[in-house]
Amino acid sequence: MAFEPDIIVTGPETAEIALVAEVKTSSRSIDDSERRLKRYMVAVSSPLGLLITPEHLRIYRDQYLPSSDSVIKVAEFNVRDVFRFAQSGNAAVDAFGFERQVQSWLETLSTESGLKQLTPELRRAVQLYIVPALTQGSVRSGHPRIPITA
Repeated sequence: MAFEPDIIVTGPETAEIALVAEVKTSSRSIDDSERRLKRYMVAVSSPLGLLITPEHLRIYRDQYLPSSDSVIKVAEFNVRDVFRFAQSGNAAVDAFGFERQVQSWLETLSTESGLKQLTPELRRAVQLYIVPALTQGSVRSGHPRIPITA
């Protein structure tokens, strides 16, 4: 199956992808998700990628090198206190709910109140990497989301 990011941020020109995010409710197969995210970033020329679980946020940056190692992880943070995501036991409901929570969180990062709740280290990384992509972009789902009832 072709990779589709869960969330994308498009720039002022809708064809320009400023950020792609892969959202997972668990850390299982995280290495596979990382490989797929990196390949996707290179394919669509996205400068920034996020891999987010209820426990961790990984930030990736494309260096635009002529090699397969062009995308590197630049930061990783524990985000348990940011999301406080409680799983229901229904994988589909959890995936839908967590994607929506992450998208909402990304949308708040362009405000001072959204940044104030972060640890100083995470705030610096968010301001350096994520906020510039959000400033002039639109945050949206990377694929259709069908509401799932429990």
